[in-house]
Amino acid sequence: MASTRPTRRLSATNGVLVVLCIMSFLMYVDRTNISTAALAIRHDLALSNVQLGLVFSAFALTYAFAMIPGGFIGDRLGARKMLAICGVLWGVGTLLTGLAGGFVTLLLARFVVGLGESPIVPASARALAAWMKPDQRGFAQGITHACARLGNASTPILVAALIGAFSWHAAFVILGFASLAWVALWVWYYRDDPADHPSITPAEIARLPAKVGRQRVPMRWKPLLRALWPATVVSFCHGWILWFFLNWMPSFFAQAYHLNIRHSAIFSSGIFLSGVVGTTLGGSLSDWLLKRTGNIRRARQTVITVGFLAPILFFVPMFLHPSATAAGFSLAAALFLSELVTAPLWAVAMDLAPNHAATSSSIMNTGLGLAASVSPPLVGFLVDAMHSWQPVFALSIFFLVLGPIAAHWIRPDRPYLGEPKTDGAESLQPSGALAPQMDVS
Repeated sequence: MASTRPTRRLSATNGVLVVLCIMSFLMYVDRTNISTAALAIRHDLALSNVQLGLVFSAFALTYAFAMIPGGFIGDRLGARKMLAICGVLWGVGTLLTGLAGGFVTLLLARFVVGLGESPIVPASARALAAWMKPDQRGFAQGITHACARLGNASTPILVAALIGAFSWHAAFVILGFASLAWVALWVWYYRDDPADHPSITPAEIARLPAKVGRQRVPMRWKPLLRALWPATVVSFCHGWILWFFLNWMPSFFAQAYHLNIRHSAIFSSGIFLSGVVGTTLGGSLSDWLLKRTGNIRRARQTVITVGFLAPILFFVPMFLHPSATAAGFSLAAALFLSELVTAPLWAVAMDLAPNHAATSSSIMNTGLGLAASVSPPLVGFLVDAMHSWQPVFALSIFFLVLGPIAAHWIRPDRPYLGEPKTDGAESLQPSGALAPQMDVS
C-alpha cells in the first residue's frame, strides 16, 4: 500500500538561500583562482613579479571603487536583475582570463571580474533583506559567507586539478561557464517580491518582512552615511585581518618555516576551513542573542567585539617563534574567532536600511574593499623591509583593537532617517524580553 505521508520539499525561502550559497561559492572561486594559477600564468605569459602584482591589484581596485555605485544601482534595479548582470560580468571576465594572451588582456579581464563581483554581496544582501526576518539575517549572512570561505579553501585543490588535467587556460574557461550557468539558475528561480514566487506558501509569506523591497523609499545620503560610518571602519579593520590571511598564509609558511608549496597549501587550507565554521557560528550566535534579549544592538555588537578581541590571544604566540604546527593551530583559532565578525556586520547593514540594503551594504563593504587594496602591498613591504613577519602581526593586533572601538558607535537599533517607521511586522517578541526599539528620532 502506497504511503500517504506528505513529501517534504524545499521551501522557497530555503531555496533562495541555497541559490545564494552556490553563488557565494563560485564567486570566491573566481575571485581567488588567479592566485593558484599565478605560477603557470607567469611562466606562460612571461610576466614579471611587478606585472603579476598589478594583475592581483586590478581586481581589488575595481572591487573597491565600484562598490557604492554598484550597490546604489542594485537598489534601483532589484536583486534579480543586478545579480544577473553581475554574474554575466564576472563569468565573462573569468572566461576572458582563460583566453588572455598577454599582460594587457589579462589585466583587462581581471578588471571585468572585479567590476562584476563588486556589487554581488550588497545585492545579495538586498535579496536576503526581502526574504529573511531580522532574527534570521545573521544566520543567512553567516551561511552564505561560509560558502564563500569554503570556495576560497577549495580553490587551490580545484584549480590545481583543472590545470593538471587540462591547462590554466581551460581552467578559467570551465569556471567561467559554471558561473554563467548559475546566472541562468538565478533568473529562473528568484523573484524580488517573495509573493511572486510560484512555490511560496501563505505561511512563508506571513513570516516574511512586510515592506522590504515592495515600496520605493527615497534615498537620503547624509543620514545613511552618518549611520554607516562606524560599520565601514569596522569593515576595514576586519578586512585587513581577512585579506592578510587570504593573500599571505601560503607565503608565510613557505618563508617563515621553509615549507614547500604542497605543505604550505595544506596548512593554509586547514586555516581557511576554520574560517568557514567561524563565519557560520557568528551569524547564528548573533541571531540567538537577538531572539533571547530582543536587543538588536547588543546582539550585533557583542559578537563583533568578541570576534575582534579574542583573536589577539592567538596572535601573541606568533611573537614567540612557535613550531609550524603550533603556528597553524594558533592562526586557525585566530581566523575562526575573527570570522565571527562577518555575519553580524553584514546584518547591521541590512538592519539599518532594509529598503536600501544593497546601497548600505556597499557603503559598509567599501571598508573591506579598501583593505583588500592596501593590505597586500603593505604586508609585503613590511616583510621585505623588516625581514620578519612580527611587524605584520603587531599591525594586525592594532586593527583588532581599533575594530571594537569603532563598533561601539554602531546603532542597528536606530535605522537611518530615510527608512519608514516599522508597522510591527518586523518586530520581535522574544519571551522575557522587549522587542528591539527602532528609534528613528
